[in-house]
Amino acid sequence: MSQTNLKTLLLLTTCISFPALAFTPTPDPGPDPETPSTSIANGRYVLYNQNSGKAMTVAGGSKEDGANVIQQDYSGQDYQQWDVSSLGSGYYSIRPAHSGKSLDVWEWNASDGADARQWTYLSGQNQQWQISSTGNGAYSIISRYSGKAIETSENSTANGANIDLWNYWGGPAQQWKFTLASAAGGGNGGGDGGNNGNTKGATCTANGSVTVTETIVVSGGVYDGGCKVFNPTSALGDGGQAEGQKPVFRVENGATLKNVIIGKNGADGIHFYNGGTIDNIRWTDVGEDALTVKSKGDVTIRNITGVNGYDKFMQINAETNLNVSNCVVDNMGKFLRQNGGTGFTINVNVTNCDISNMKEAVFRTDSPTSTARITNSRLRNAGQLCYGSWKSCTSSNITSF
Repeated sequence: MSQTNLKTLLLLTTCISFPALAFTPTPDPGPDPETPSTSIANGRYVLYNQNSGKAMTVAGGSKEDGANVIQQDYSGQDYQQWDVSSLGSGYYSIRPAHSGKSLDVWEWNASDGADARQWTYLSGQNQQWQISSTGNGAYSIISRYSGKAIETSENSTANGANIDLWNYWGGPAQQWKFTLASAAGGGNGGGDGGNNGNTKGATCTANGSVTVTETIVVSGGVYDGGCKVFNPTSALGDGGQAEGQKPVFRVENGATLKNVIIGKNGADGIHFYNGGTIDNIRWTDVGEDALTVKSKGDVTIRNITGVNGYDKFMQINAETNLNVSNCVVDNMGKFLRQNGGTGFTINVNVTNCDISNMKEAVFRTDSPTSTARITNSRLRNAGQLCYGSWKSCTSSNITSF
C-alpha cells in the first residue's frame, strides 16, 4: 500500500469513527524504547541537535506533505519550531509550527535509515514519539512505531544534513535539546565553544597562561579556560612515557571543560570519571596520552587538536559511548586504544576528523563486544583502520589528504 493510500485510509477511519478498521503496520521487533520521561511540558520548542548545535527544520519552509526534515542553523523561522503535546503514556506529538502537520516516519519504514518527513497529522504510531531524558539536559526522540531514534544522518554537523531514524545507540547525534521558542532568539542554541562544525580542530588563540601544580578537578557544571595555556609543572609529570603521571584536568560526573590549551608538558592530559564533555581543547605536545576514560560513563569530545604522542591519543579503561567530532590528530602511535586484554564494551563514533601519521592504527581493541565507526573524515598515513577483535568497525565517506 502506498504512503498516500495508507494515510488516506487512516484519515477516513478516524473521520467516520470506526477505530476497529484502522490499520497500523507492524514492524519487525526492535529494541524496547527507554523508560518514558514526562519532563517535557506542552509547548512550542526549537529542537537543537546536541552533536551539531543546529535546529531541526522543515526544508525550505515547505507546507506540503512529504517535505523533508533536515538540520539548519537556527534563524528564528516558524518552520524551525515544533509544537510538542503529550498524548499520555509518555508519548508526544511533534508538529511543525508553520504547517500544523506532523513529524512522521516516512512510508512506515521500520528499518535503520528511515527518513523523517512532515505529513498531515493522523495520530498513527508513526507520528507518536517517546521523549526521554539522556541525563545531560538533552532528550532522545524514539518512534513508537519502530522503536528507532531520530538522529542527524552520519553524525553530520553540516547545514542541510538529513534527519533520519536509527537504532538507539545514545550518541549526541541522537540527542536533542528542547528550547522554548520564546527563549531561543534568532541564533544558534547549541554547543559550548569551538567552531561551528564547518572547520576542524580547536580554535583557541593563546590568551595568557596558568601554571598548574596540581590536577584541576571539574566536577559538574562548566569550566571555561578562556583559551589560556595551562602549563603543568613536574609535580604532575614530564609528559614522557612514565606510568603514574597525573592529569592536568579531571573531568567528572558529566561536567564540561572548554576553551583550553595544554602546554608542552602534557603530563597525563585529561582524565574522565563518570562521563563528561570537552570542547575546543588543544594539546601542544601530547606526550604519553592526551586523554583517558577512567570509569564508566558517556564521553563527548568536539573541536580538538592534538599532536606528537608517544603512544595512543585516547586510552579507554572503562565502558563508554565515546563520540568525537571536529578533530585534528597527528603523529601518534594510535588514535584510540582500549585497555589491553579487557573485554568490556565500548562504542566509538568519530566524525569530521583529520587523522594522520598513526604508527599502528586508528582503532585498536582486544574486546569482541566493542564497536567503532568513523564517517565524513580524512586519513593520511594512518596505519590500519581497525586493529584487533572488534565486533564491528566500519567507515563511510573517508577521503585522503
